[in-house]
Amino acid sequence: MKRRKVLESGVAVVLAIVLALLIQAFLVKPFRIPTSSMADTLRPGDRVLVDRVVYHLRRPRRGDIVVFEYPKNRNIMFIKRVIGLPGDTLETRAGRLYVNGRLLDEPFVHQTDGVRDPTNAGEPVAGTTMRDPWSLALPYTVGRDEYFVMGDNRTGSDDSRTWGTVPTANIIGAAFFTYWPPGRVGTL
Repeated sequence: MKRRKVLESGVAVVLAIVLALLIQAFLVKPFRIPTSSMADTLRPGDRVLVDRVVYHLRRPRRGDIVVFEYPKNRNIMFIKRVIGLPGDTLETRAGRLYVNGRLLDEPFVHQTDGVRDPTNAGEPVAGTTMRDPWSLALPYTVGRDEYFVMGDNRTGSDDSRTWGTVPTANIIGAAFFTYWPPGRVGTL
């Protein structure tokens, strides 16, 4: 009788582990925020849940916070906000971001002393005066099946202005809920 209970408990533990792994692999994945690039929306050490199903049902939308495989090394995960959709033309003017010629309302952009931080073009290519086409030094049109992403902390974010767009295939899912620390629990 005792042996049977141990066996049942063991089976229950194994099933719970398998179920947890399946949920993470296909439905919801936890993700830890590593840097301040998404401040103040997300802070280093925050933990969020990522919906892995949503983009099988619809395409990413402007404003979504997405977790994705970094295009230059798919073993590294990044989290940023979708700013440019396929076909959008982006440009910066006087530190503000324009999409298809219209000023983008971005209340989520980090503020310093009550003033929204500027959205500036990416830096020139190291050792030259040239800029990558996606730096936003000039208007840039997002390619088909690609997304232009930026951190909310525009002056402290390594994002599409530096390394280019994110292919649809690299997007893992949409961050939708902060579950840690307890004082920051809530939807995104």
